[in-house]
Amino acid sequence: MEWFKSQLQLARGGDKGARRRLLIFGAGAVVAVALLISGQTQTKSIRIKPNQSSENKIQVSSGFVHIAGAVADPGVYPIKSGTRLFEIIALAGGFAKAADRDSVNLARVVADGEQILVGRSGQAVVSDGLVNLNRATVSDFDKLPGLGPTLAARIIDWREANNGFKSIEDLRKVGGIGDKLFSSLRKLVSL
Repeated sequence: MEWFKSQLQLARGGDKGARRRLLIFGAGAVVAVALLISGQTQTKSIRIKPNQSSENKIQVSSGFVHIAGAVADPGVYPIKSGTRLFEIIALAGGFAKAADRDSVNLARVVADGEQILVGRSGQAVVSDGLVNLNRATVSDFDKLPGLGPTLAARIIDWREANNGFKSIEDLRKVGGIGDKLFSSLRKLVSL
């Protein structure tokens, strides 16, 4: 408040810099009020969870991730560069009781804009006879024709390095899967 009063006195005295600062302050206040009012009329909002660090320093966010599925408090969380999945799960209140803790790689680095789905125990890796590219294990992949444990391990390595498969066509990007093998696998896998 003191700053505002001093700037007002300077502006009345003809200080152009003070007038400009008061104008910027006023414009910012108008924008803030408009945002508050418009936020009250929305019917659905996304709740962004704070980064609950024990440090008293301000955390600078380098992005956000959406965690869903079998966690205590699913939602959108801010991340810093280098944040690992186990840290996001901790921010989300930890695993839910029904969580399949092996459905995610806790040590991997998360990426801005990523959606992380923690599976539930008993969810099928194989559904309707199709192997889920984002949940299958080496032994699940090993059962597919033309895949052995080495190629199955490459698929899982690619999945973890690229934050999962976004499309079935991504399977072509795995070393050792050519057009012929991809053609025989595409009808046997799902996302």
